[in-house]
Amino acid sequence: MMRWTMAAMLLTGQTPATAPLAPVSGWNVEYADDLCVVSRAYGDVATPITIGFKPTPFGDTIQSVVFGPRSRLGPQGEIDVTLSTPSGTVDEPGKGTRVHLPDGKRAAITYYISRQSLERLVDSPVVTIRAGRSAPLTVALSLRQPVLAALRRCEADLLQHWGYDAARIAAVATRAGPAPGDNPKRNWITPDDYPTAAFTARKQGRVLIGWTISPQGRVTDCRILRSSGVADLDTAACDAVTRRGRYSPALDAAGKPVESYSTRYVTWQLPG
Repeated sequence: MMRWTMAAMLLTGQTPATAPLAPVSGWNVEYADDLCVVSRAYGDVATPITIGFKPTPFGDTIQSVVFGPRSRLGPQGEIDVTLSTPSGTVDEPGKGTRVHLPDGKRAAITYYISRQSLERLVDSPVVTIRAGRSAPLTVALSLRQPVLAALRRCEADLLQHWGYDAARIAAVATRAGPAPGDNPKRNWITPDDYPTAAFTARKQGRVLIGWTISPQGRVTDCRILRSSGVADLDTAACDAVTRRGRYSPALDAAGKPVESYSTRYVTWQLPG
């Protein structure tokens, strides 16, 4: 695992009614075998609130996790989560989960935002997280472009580790986006795609898949990057994405469509 600690500076801006939690650490960017994470601690050094962002490499969503004292983050359960800055709401309210950790003292809130939403947080003086009925959590996030640049380098390194072409990764100036007329929130994988044999055998699991996006915006060459342990589930995930995936292709610096890549986790979970 490699780590860079990046110095961060607070931006000046309008002071909210409640003083935001200030950083008590630098930004950390971490890689492991199949993930990249940026995180930072805020508030009290002894009992900090830690906020982390973990993208699926070159995917469309970012998993965000907030760790902190149970007394501050609130009770367990599914919750609605909203992010806002002084400029307004960052993204549509999303579903999240709040769990208490086994140590009995801490809790974690997990939710997802779009990659575009993470970009909107850059250089905002404060960010407020509203999670269910708990008191809003306002932090001086101090997220800067160099932090995201380090995260992008980590993602590119992971793709190369998985065998994707380094030169083609570097050639992408504008990421692939939704196909014209397509709903960007549409899920290409539905419960109807659950393989019959796996369903009958009560098999479930989580698979990481990666695929190529052609210059025409078609999905090709879907690969299993980390198996669920159930071959039928792995195959079904790739089959669904290959059948339904459509994009506006990525562009190079000259505006020409080029090949690019994307990844995502697919969780196959039995009902009940």
